[in-house]
Parts: sequence; structure tokens; C-alpha cells
Amino acid sequence: MRIEEEFRDDVAVLRVSGPLMSGPDVAPFHDRIKALIEEGTANLVVDFSKVKWFGSAMLGVLIASLTTVRNAGGDLRLTGITEKIDSILMVTQLAGIFRSLDTVDRAVASFKTQPPEAGSQ
Repeated sequence: MRIEEEFRDDVAVLRVSGPLMSGPDVAPFHDRIKALIEEGTANLVVDFSKVKWFGSAMLGVLIASLTTVRNAGGDLRLTGITEKIDSILMVTQLAGIFRSLDTVDRAVASFKTQPPEAGSQ
């Protein structure tokens, strides 16, 4: 897994690419989320536009990461969701838990119009 990172105001944008199949492949993702929280950034956008598919390990890491950022008073928003990834989220009934937006720009802007709710989990 490769993670490219940029900051827009107080939002970290993580662009993920590469295979997201098993635990060892996805573990760095949650580690980076925890490091961002420690550095004071709790609002995150994860761009999956360069990922065609991911497995259950990534789903678990996404849920853990969402809990981590929400416990820190922030939120994690998704963008670049392919049809295959969307179907995984729908089948697992996780589509309603994550906020998905169609572009990184809209996802970043959504933090101004829809800030994280206090204690949202």
C-alpha cells in the first residue's frame, strides 16, 4: 500500500494506492491515522480513486480508523469510491456509516458545511 498525503487547511487528504488485501498490507494505514491524531489532525479525507478493490482487512482498518478520528473529535470521509468498493460497503451495511463524496475538493469542503458532530460514533 502506498499513501500520499497533503494538507488542505485543517484536513489531511490521504491518497491510497496499491493492493489492499491483507493485514500486513493495510496496517500502515491505521498507524498513519493514529500519528495524524497525535500531530493534531483529526479531520481526514481518504481518496480511493486509485484502488479498484479491497478486502475485509481494509474494512476493519477503516472502521478502526473512523472510531479513532471520531474519538479525537474529527471525522473520516471517503472519496473515489469505485462501484466494486461501493458494493462491498453496501453488502456489509457500512455504506451508511461512512460519508462518501464524489471528489476530494467536495470532501474537504464538507468539513466546513458539515463539521464533525461531537461524540458521533
